[in-house]
Amino acid sequence: MERKSASSSSSPTSPDAGQERVMAAAKHIVKSLAVSKNAADDMMHFLSTFDPRLHPLSSPETADEAHRIGRDEEEEEEEIAAAEEVIRRCNSSSSSSMIDYLYAVDDSIAASGHSARAAAAVHAAMPRLEEELRSLLSSSSSSSLRRLSLSSSEDADEAATPSASPSPRHGALSPDAAASVRAVADRMLRAGYGPELAQVFVSARRDALAESVALVGVEAVAIEEVIKMEWSVLDQKMRRWSHAVRAVVRTFLAGERLLCDEVFEPDEELGHECFADVARGCVLQLLAFADAIAVSSRAVEKLYRTLGMYEELADVQPEIESLFSGDAAAREFFAGEVSSTVEQLGSTVRHTIEEFGQVIHGEASRRPVHGGEIHPMTRYVLNYGGLLAEYRATLDKVLGDAGDLDDEAAEASSSSTPSALCIRELLTLLLDKLNEKARLYEDAGLQNIFLMNNLYYVVQKVRESPALWELVGDDWLRRHRGQIRQYETGYLRASWMAVLSTHLRRDDGSSAARQAGTHRPPATGPSAKGFNAAFQELYRAQTSWKVSDPQLREELRIAVSERLLPAYRAFIGQGSRRPARHVKCTLEDLENYMLDFFEGVQKFVRW
Repeated sequence: MERKSASSSSSPTSPDAGQERVMAAAKHIVKSLAVSKNAADDMMHFLSTFDPRLHPLSSPETADEAHRIGRDEEEEEEEIAAAEEVIRRCNSSSSSSMIDYLYAVDDSIAASGHSARAAAAVHAAMPRLEEELRSLLSSSSSSSLRRLSLSSSEDADEAATPSASPSPRHGALSPDAAASVRAVADRMLRAGYGPELAQVFVSARRDALAESVALVGVEAVAIEEVIKMEWSVLDQKMRRWSHAVRAVVRTFLAGERLLCDEVFEPDEELGHECFADVARGCVLQLLAFADAIAVSSRAVEKLYRTLGMYEELADVQPEIESLFSGDAAAREFFAGEVSSTVEQLGSTVRHTIEEFGQVIHGEASRRPVHGGEIHPMTRYVLNYGGLLAEYRATLDKVLGDAGDLDDEAAEASSSSTPSALCIRELLTLLLDKLNEKARLYEDAGLQNIFLMNNLYYVVQKVRESPALWELVGDDWLRRHRGQIRQYETGYLRASWMAVLSTHLRRDDGSSAARQAGTHRPPATGPSAKGFNAAFQELYRAQTSWKVSDPQLREELRIAVSERLLPAYRAFIGQGSRRPARHVKCTLEDLENYMLDFFEGVQKFVRW
């Protein structure tokens, strides 16, 4: 039974036995014909077409792999053909689905390394991608932005609808548009079209940035235009520039920096280069206007605006440098440009302040201000002093060493900051010039009224400005308030001493004037006629004198009344031997007449 089984297993009619015989015969044939190794291999390859097991290197696994590779190559060719058709169709019709288009580009890029046909399809897709990229990058908050996100499952019609998300600023991309840009840029970078991507990106974003910057008032203005520009126009441009600097740097340029980082994440070096190219025109235009201001003619009216420009640019200087931190060459270039402009503005401020002091010192008009009122120069200097004081921290940076200030100002505030010394010096120059201007008045009383008016104005302005008060200090204020009292005493002596001592002496020979606080002995006897004439002259003159501040005006009237009225009361008192017919006014009349003093409107006594 066992023999029968073995015999049957080798039966010539069994399938296995037949296969074995075929294999043996084939090998025998190969051996017989093997005049060379190549001949044997050729025969084995020929026979392997009937049975893969006859391949000289074959095994069941390698045979299956060969079959699979052949199938994958066929499928890949089909995919390339399909992608090629989508790219061709979309290139000829702008209404085609961009999502399908991008998938087709992905398939072509994947095969382009070993397929000339796929590489050609990728090349054919680039113009359309560049066009789409340019459209997206040029979109602004006022434009319709097409959404182009690979993560979206929307169809082509929905993908072409305007974005519902508002942009944070004019010229910025919506989140959808930014995502679409990244999607297109990613494919261009993977396909090796980085230079083309950079060219389109820089051109589009540079224009969008220029438009945004222009909207906030930063315009390209030549130095020649600035020099010829009327002050009212230039003042507005300087103001708008100062207000725009932070927005340009912290919003516009920072936004472009972020966009570059996102779009060029696979190639950071290219992203840094693109940002530098996008930002270059904007930064240089920003600096060009400041440079034009710095080199144009210096004028006091430009001082405040120039100081503001200095402060704003110095404030964002570190931020500008940090924007270019990824590109050493660009960072060095822009840091140098910004630093140079800041230094020029600072130099302009310093020289303008010096010239401001020279203008005060050199003011040589010989026409006195009517009525001893506040001199226009006083208002001018205090207005600018107040403005400068608001920039005291910036002034300290600009002025630095204050060693060039005069000895008096430095001695008075040896521990003060440069800005404090600067303000003190300007006020010292002003007060010295006012003392000189006072000598233009012939009347000594009016000289004191003029000095009192102006110093009172200075002190009040300092007290009203916390910044100025901080710079000049309490000691300065106390000293100059005391000076105001001295001018008041000087006025009283110059205007009223003669009247009190000469015309209002009592009968008993004592001096009513001495009673009123004067020390000059009477030179003549009492005289009602003399008093009337003297008072009429004082009334005529001093009603035309002007004391602008109501409080100071009232203080002066009280000071006069406190000396005049008691002396006049004693003059017309009981027991007097002087004829009543020469007394023209009562004590009440005199008080009423005093209300007309220092109003700046000349009047005449009528009795």
